[in-house]
This record gives sequence, C-alpha cells and structure tokens, in this order.
Amino acid sequence: MSTGTNDLVMRLKNAFPKSRIISGPQAATTAEEVWSFDGNWLAIRRKNLNSTSEAILQDLSDQNYATTAQNNPWYQFLTQQSTILPPATTKTVRIIQFKLTFRDQSNQTELEQSISDLFNHLVSHFYLNTQTLIVVQANGPETLTLPELESILQTVESDFFVKIQAFIGNYWPLDEQLALIFNEEQAVFSKSTSSVSSLATLALDYYARPQLRESPLAQQLNSILNKDNEIKDVIIALYQSAGNLSSAAKKLFLHRNTLQYRLERFYESTNLNLKQMDDLVLCYLLITAFKD
Repeated sequence: MSTGTNDLVMRLKNAFPKSRIISGPQAATTAEEVWSFDGNWLAIRRKNLNSTSEAILQDLSDQNYATTAQNNPWYQFLTQQSTILPPATTKTVRIIQFKLTFRDQSNQTELEQSISDLFNHLVSHFYLNTQTLIVVQANGPETLTLPELESILQTVESDFFVKIQAFIGNYWPLDEQLALIFNEEQAVFSKSTSSVSSLATLALDYYARPQLRESPLAQQLNSILNKDNEIKDVIIALYQSAGNLSSAAKKLFLHRNTLQYRLERFYESTNLNLKQMDDLVLCYLLITAFKD
C-alpha cells in the first residue's frame, strides 16, 4: 500500500468492508475486480458489486475509464494496462495532473484544450477519469513559472466554472519505471490542498506524516510544542525563510531581538535549537504531521 492511503480509498473500503487495499496493479480475477484511485489500489469482490456501483467506481477510478483515452498509448502505459513504452522523440518527460471540480456543466473538450495550450513541448494530454486531466510534457525551456501558472488557472476557473488543482511532476526518464513513478506521484498529489503543488512542496508531509503520527516519541514532542502558543508560527516562518532570522522576523512582524529571545526561551525548555537546521526541520515535520 502506498504511504498515506488517500481518503477516497478509505471511504470505499468502509463502503465495501470485504475489499482489500493492495500495493499496486494486479490482474482482476473471477472473484475480484481491481480499481485504481489516485495511485492507491483496491480489490473489490465482484459479488458485492452491482451495475450502479460499478458505474460509480468507473467514474471515480483512473483504471477502466470508458473513453477514447483508452486508445491513447500514454493512458494505457500510465494506468499500467500496457507495458509498451509510448512512442516519443524525447528521453525525459514530466506528468502534470489537474484535479477538476465542476461547479456547473462545462465543455470538457474545450477545458482540456485550454489547459494543454498553456504548455510547450507537449507530448500528450487526456482525461484519466472524469475529474482528472493529464498533460505529458517533454523537457525543454520553461515558459511559465509556478506563480504565473497559478494566476492563469484562476482565469480558466472563472471561464469554465470549475475548481482546479494542479500537481507539477518532476522530469523523469521515459522508461519502464515511469508508470510506477506516476502511480506514486498520484498518491502524493491526493494529499494536496493547494491550488498548485509539486513533489517538493508535498514530500515532507506525505512521506513523514504517517510514521510520525504513530510514533510515541513524536507524539510527546508534539505535546511539548503545543505548550507554547507562539512557537509554531515561529517554526513555520523560520523554515520558510531557510533559517534566516531577519527574514523570519519580517514575516512575523517581530523585532529580530524579540525573535531571538523566543528562540532562546524555547531552547531552554526543550533543548531544541531552532537556529540549527536539523532541529528546525524536526519541529517543522512535527507541525506538519499533527496539523489536524
């Protein structure tokens, strides 16, 4: 099972108590159907399915999506229904995922074109399911920064009455590992609450959070952090400022000496020195892991 099974899969697991969360793609059997949801896999007993539930699962899943995308070699490869590498003239690609929440009826074809037109070096684009649009891009000079993309997507949202979340994948070699990497990027993206995110912005939360939440040591450290109402904002500001006290003080609207005093007070009570990057990252991870 991928790190941090997503909420949709857990809800489906509750709806189908006899289902099994599995670690990756496997062939369906006479007893079970296998579905993929944002990089997480679920095997559901056929006897627990009917035509209505199957139709709903198919709409939610990126594995069995009934559309012309099924004929797209990139769809076949990325959903691990084929091991044949898609034809391409590039050695590295990145996969950009868009989660779409429609507020009104929208022309999906026009929306797909509007979003794909934002990217140069385009290799392919298609709907993975009714709520997920995929853009495959070859490596090359960038034309948009992430803040620029976020701003443009806000305009697209208004034009199409849709809420958009984007995940900008890393560039990876076009080889047999790419489908597995995409599967993991899907799972990472499923944890995002930001309008535009990337592996770098989500990795700490995704990979560290499950282990920390189960750790008695981390739970105890978190209870220590909770005793100081002001220190969490200090830790976040320092982390976002790469440990620079002056920059963090500006973010917090504090005098540098006031910030220095708070750090010293925290060190005296916890033996954690937030001016040391190792201590700072540990505290930031704790805040991230226990933020809800």
